[in-house]
Amino acid sequence: MTKITRRVPNKTAYFLSVIILTLYFNMLSFGFAVNQNVRDNNAATTEPKSQAQLPLIPPVVWGSADEWKLQMRADQRLRVERRDNFDLDKRKADNDDLAIVRTRVNFDLTYRSLWRVYLEVADARQIGARSELMQEAYWHLHQLFFEAKLREDSPWSLRVGRQAMPLGDQRLVDYGSWSNLLRLFDGVRLRYKTNEVETNFFVVQPDVYQRRHKPALTTDDPHPLRHTYFYGIYSTFSCWRPQTLELYLMGLSDREKVRSFPNAVKSETGRFGTSSRYTAGARLYGPLWQRSGTGKLGYEIESAYQWGNVADDDLHAAMLHADVHYTWDKPWKPKLKIEGNIATGDRKFGDGQTNTFSPLFGSTHSPYGIMDFVRLQNLRELALILSLEPTKKLKLQVEAHHYWLDSRTDSWYNGPGLRDKTGQSGRDLGEELSLVATYKLSERVTLEGGIAHFFPDNYPRKHGKPDGANFAYLQYVINF
Repeated sequence: MTKITRRVPNKTAYFLSVIILTLYFNMLSFGFAVNQNVRDNNAATTEPKSQAQLPLIPPVVWGSADEWKLQMRADQRLRVERRDNFDLDKRKADNDDLAIVRTRVNFDLTYRSLWRVYLEVADARQIGARSELMQEAYWHLHQLFFEAKLREDSPWSLRVGRQAMPLGDQRLVDYGSWSNLLRLFDGVRLRYKTNEVETNFFVVQPDVYQRRHKPALTTDDPHPLRHTYFYGIYSTFSCWRPQTLELYLMGLSDREKVRSFPNAVKSETGRFGTSSRYTAGARLYGPLWQRSGTGKLGYEIESAYQWGNVADDDLHAAMLHADVHYTWDKPWKPKLKIEGNIATGDRKFGDGQTNTFSPLFGSTHSPYGIMDFVRLQNLRELALILSLEPTKKLKLQVEAHHYWLDSRTDSWYNGPGLRDKTGQSGRDLGEELSLVATYKLSERVTLEGGIAHFFPDNYPRKHGKPDGANFAYLQYVINF
């Protein structure tokens, strides 16, 4: 596949301008915070507010009862990465150093709590990579939606337009904050929310950034994926506190039989058609035991089943997540978590039935390690995660993950893209070890860095990929 590699005309100048503007706004932010703290300390009846609640540009309020409010906010994330041997083959020169920058500016107009108009523009850039990572979309309309209630105390609200729509723990529908290009949808969402129940009804089209300019593929402004619809209901029940239950039923239908991107739906035998994937599931989480001065034991379990069709093939697939975690009520707040994930893979190629679970629009990053070598698809995983907070500003997290294929004859998704239809390569993929440090420099600025190593096991070795891979990154996020 031929790809168009778009470059910033002067990458060095652009990179320097990003750093200079960031330092300028950070100093301005610090000055504003100091002045605001002085004002707060001099006001006897005003409780202190965090800088996160105090935007760099104060809101504009007007009307006889201050019923109108316009708020402007912005954020920027810059990440520098080093990737070594991501194809697990040292004979190929594929090491890469790169940077990605994402900037967002939004305007939030509200009238009382009756209605709201939200506008956001964004810019995503890739700097210095030796290959196109499909992470660029220059200044574009990112979100634009209208939200309304019939009355201020109504639990019902309606949102129409382009919007982010993270649901639950984001295993199946996330916002994708790690990526430069965030997950968006165009459509309608109806929400019912009280202190005990929140239910979202939605009918949307997923947005994609990729466009094909024959014969090349590039990224551009987000746009709805033609003839593809995502719909369903997602409910969260908090009426049994401290336990929380989530139930959902969602459908994803692709009615486009012929298109150049993404590839048209095909059965295992290569016949084109349409697809309908229905997902029903539940998530339950909360504390199991808690004692003041000692600690808290908690759990989470989530399971989902998928059915439908992929062209002429019947679809039957499932996933299961479970974890147990303990947080000590001690200095550094140590937390230890053990978790497991299973997502089914296809049992037999060409049998008229597919068993590969799809994570839909779920996260591929933080739940399964930081190198993104796997996703919740044809996967078995065990993980041990330890987090510490040595100070109020510093958090450390160490993770160990072991990965297997669920089905020996299905693909390794998100990895090198290997598949052994005979199943003779086994299922043992390897282990990932990682360390991530997050430091809150101020209420507006957060620094984060991480390192990781992947140890390949039998499956990649039998495919001629016996070498380990390394990953390191450093990033900042600044909120204005």
